[in-house]
Amino acid sequence: MGTWSRWQHRRKPWQQGNWLAVDIETNGLDTKNDAMLTLAWVPIRPPVIAVDRHGYKVVQRTEGLSQAAVVHQLSSADLAAGEPLEGVMRAFMEAAQNSLLVAHNVRFDYEVLQVALAKLGQERWRPDGLYCTLQAERRRLLGSQQELQQGELTLAACRARYGLPEFNGHHALNDAIACAELFLAQSYRFASGHQSSVAALLKQGR
Repeated sequence: MGTWSRWQHRRKPWQQGNWLAVDIETNGLDTKNDAMLTLAWVPIRPPVIAVDRHGYKVVQRTEGLSQAAVVHQLSSADLAAGEPLEGVMRAFMEAAQNSLLVAHNVRFDYEVLQVALAKLGQERWRPDGLYCTLQAERRRLLGSQQELQQGELTLAACRARYGLPEFNGHHALNDAIACAELFLAQSYRFASGHQSSVAALLKQGR
């Protein structure tokens, strides 16, 4: 998608944006060296989360089971039966065409995706925008002059402030859906009483 089309996309009312919630589970927090374990995504068409169009992929690995994999509810059999990275990324890129990427700590997920593409010899991907539910909540809390306490910006803690239910975390698809729900809660609160554009919402979540 070219610069002009991206600009047009950002001018639309935020409810008409092509939002895509993403969650990636990895072996660690080093985006350049730790391996991707699972990748999940779910489209958001406000006010609907299109769960029926979700994607969930386990990346094939033959190495021993890591502690991170156990935390993310994966077994050695799950990883051995997964798909090669190339197939995982092909499916994701097809789903993510012309999308606005949403994630809780979106810069981490975005960089993991770029590293995966680089490993496959592909060019960097530029979505139409990045929205971080964590940064949006940080901005809102600091704007109300609240002092941030440890743990206040976890996905679960952020959801609780909007009355969203508890969820089974550390599973990529569950986390992607939970993030999508938080995104909608944040967005409707931000846009309450006025018409907001995609660009205005992206500014809140950067």
